[in-house]
Amino acid sequence: MLTNNNLPVLYAIQYSEFDINRGAFVYHETAHTIFSEDQSFQFVRNFVCPESNLIDKLIVLTIQNQKLIGCPVIIYDQEKYRNNRNEFRFNACFIIPSQADALKYEVAVRKLAKYLRTLEVDSCFLTNDALKREHLKPALHEIVRQINKNGEECSVKMHTSVFVNLKLLERRAEPPTVASSDVPMFCNNIDLAELEQMDQMTQRVIASIDGLRHVNKIAQDTDTELDLVKAAMQNLIYHNVIKLVPIFSYKNRYIVTPKIQELYTTRDLQKELVFFVVRSGAKDCVSFYESFRMICAFDHGSLVKDVVNKMKANNIDEKKLVQYCVLKGYLQRVRDYRISLDDSIYIGNNGNGHANGNSNGNEQAKSKMQTTLRELCDGTNDSDSLACLGYIFNSRSVPSARKNQQQTTASLDSYLTLWK
Repeated sequence: MLTNNNLPVLYAIQYSEFDINRGAFVYHETAHTIFSEDQSFQFVRNFVCPESNLIDKLIVLTIQNQKLIGCPVIIYDQEKYRNNRNEFRFNACFIIPSQADALKYEVAVRKLAKYLRTLEVDSCFLTNDALKREHLKPALHEIVRQINKNGEECSVKMHTSVFVNLKLLERRAEPPTVASSDVPMFCNNIDLAELEQMDQMTQRVIASIDGLRHVNKIAQDTDTELDLVKAAMQNLIYHNVIKLVPIFSYKNRYIVTPKIQELYTTRDLQKELVFFVVRSGAKDCVSFYESFRMICAFDHGSLVKDVVNKMKANNIDEKKLVQYCVLKGYLQRVRDYRISLDDSIYIGNNGNGHANGNSNGNEQAKSKMQTTLRELCDGTNDSDSLACLGYIFNSRSVPSARKNQQQTTASLDSYLTLWK
């Protein structure tokens, strides 16, 4: 298997030892590389088989277009190695393309070093030339062959009943910041064994994920601190258990993406869609044609409620349809951002700015809410974010404070709505 730039995943494995008479030397290399050349190895030999301060640490060296990754090992034994300064040093290094991510190979390099150390301690595997010739050399060649063929893993018999199982780990990107208004949805099935190993808080959070409740709502329902719920969500995202989608509302707008072509031409995706979007308790099955026609009805000018009223698909759960299509990338939410145009706006218990009782205290509260809303409506917070903070807007961009019993309206030209 080749990488995107047609380079092998693993050029070679270089096994080196330290001898009291020869110093550090390459015992075997599965293929000729820059690091096996006499001149190049003279420069790196002190790093390949270094002093004790670098033992069991990951060593990464780059020369021209190749990179060497190793984890040097020292085994101390006065009896066994009395002719070699009472110690035995070795290093099994991976030679990879210079542009490859070294962290992807770290676990495999360390694991191979651990295997070889155990074999040497138990059966003198590395200090017995006959065993090395018979088993070590062919095993290293097979590791390179399988990793390049599979692209990430191998299982190779090293000695008698000992199998070396190595796997290259892809470095995952850091999970995105989780907002209070984000809605988690499962993107993969969860193994019950994995679920039992999770902490109780994560299990409680997972039980509340239904594809409709946002993070703030889940925190309230589970009586958990919001920051802890966000941290749990980030961990689930990192392990590819969930993905985040926007809040569902019948006032939302969506647009069809070019990925809809993939759904139209792939039979398995069509079956998955039909299975997911059927309404609970529906007597009749949902056809792909009906579901696909409803998806294609979304455009910039249509609200979800308009599409639902137009299509009249009784067997289709529109909430499931929309959230599923956003998760898969067939639909994209057209978000609305409010921009305040009137500095005199405030949200209070009544619209005239006066209240009974302590007017000074009420005026301070109104002024604080006025400033808060004006700062939030700066074009960076969409309606979902404002709704989680307790502010809602009607279809004419008139704000009201959901936290109060009485709704307060402002002038119709006080807010500008930006759709994107």
